[in-house]
Amino acid sequence: MSGASQNTAKARGRPKGSGANAVYDGLRNDILHLRLQPGTNIQEAPLQKRFGVSRTPVREALIRLASEGLISLLPNRGARVAEMDIADVPRFFEALDVCQRLVLRLSARRRSEAQLGEMRSLNREFADAAHTLDVVAMTEINKHYHFVTAEACCNKYVREFYEDLMSTGLRLARSAFGSALEDPEFIESYYGKVVKEHDAIIEAMQRRDADAAERLGRAHTQLFRSRIVRAIETGHVEGLDLSEATKEVAVPLGGAAIP
Repeated sequence: MSGASQNTAKARGRPKGSGANAVYDGLRNDILHLRLQPGTNIQEAPLQKRFGVSRTPVREALIRLASEGLISLLPNRGARVAEMDIADVPRFFEALDVCQRLVLRLSARRRSEAQLGEMRSLNREFADAAHTLDVVAMTEINKHYHFVTAEACCNKYVREFYEDLMSTGLRLARSAFGSALEDPEFIESYYGKVVKEHDAIIEAMQRRDADAAERLGRAHTQLFRSRIVRAIETGHVEGLDLSEATKEVAVPLGGAAIP
């Protein structure tokens, strides 16, 4: 059987939609972990060969990734990994501040004991991964921790918005990781604070203290932004266009509490 026939057979043997999901998951991971750099052109034929699927599942996956802002669909020119521009960073943090505060406020009121247990387990795993500087594990565990908080808010519209912001945040985090590797003291200080803030969020949710959860959400956004600002100021940012560098990204967050 030829390679093309084998690929066709594999595609036919999959449950409907699984081919598109495989392409989506594979490409999304490549983009979030910067294996595919911003601005990289995406060709459909290599994806068909890589995942053993036809053109239709590839197109479905690309449309889904475009809806999340991870790729740009170009008329008559295929697709490209979406650029990350520093001019967008202040607006990103503005949106993350509001959404993270809302997620944690709602989750403090609506969380289940099972979700709290899962968050505690994930934070222990994150601490272990940070100790060994396992960047891939840290990224995935942190993502899952925050996705659990999003599930706990019991509002699919808020959850979907938050998860889209987290995708952008993961790309920013990976882009700035190189600067952390060059400063062991920063690594210990920064990731130690992340673990402590995760624990504090869990405790606030345990008490169903929505006000405290919201305050901690803002502090957590500020901590993440301090890391990105530091990377920008030192020039250790991978895949981020610094041509429009602005001090606005360092301005403290403001705004009233969410009722």
